[in-house]
Amino acid sequence: MLMIPVRGDDTVVKRMAQLMRAGARLTSYSCPACGTPLLQLKTGEYYCARCNKQVVIVRSEEEEAQVTMKFGLAEVREAVFRKIIMLGRSLEKIPPQEVESLQEVTRNLLLLLEAFDKLNKIIRETEKERR
Repeated sequence: MLMIPVRGDDTVVKRMAQLMRAGARLTSYSCPACGTPLLQLKTGEYYCARCNKQVVIVRSEEEEAQVTMKFGLAEVREAVFRKIIMLGRSLEKIPPQEVESLQEVTRNLLLLLEAFDKLNKIIRETEKERR
């Protein structure tokens, strides 16, 4: 049987081949989002070459809830981090004589830094509980 690759799949196939040359192996699992066969990396993690994301295999509803919480918190932490960077950049643009603006941005920056720190602590605690 002759198989002709679909145009959009070329990059996925190339990425899969590259990962397999680096030691990844093809598994019998498929990505829940797109159906592409998953690769297991040398680190033991499962990876979807089409979605370009790690996929976590869970064996129970409890484990699914833990993983969902961990990744959900990580997404929130990334969003908070992006806001910290944005506020830091805006802080540089505020003239020193605009004290009220400086105070407001600094106050918001401190709140975001506190939130970032708390998210990191929660994520670390959930990782410890999982082990």
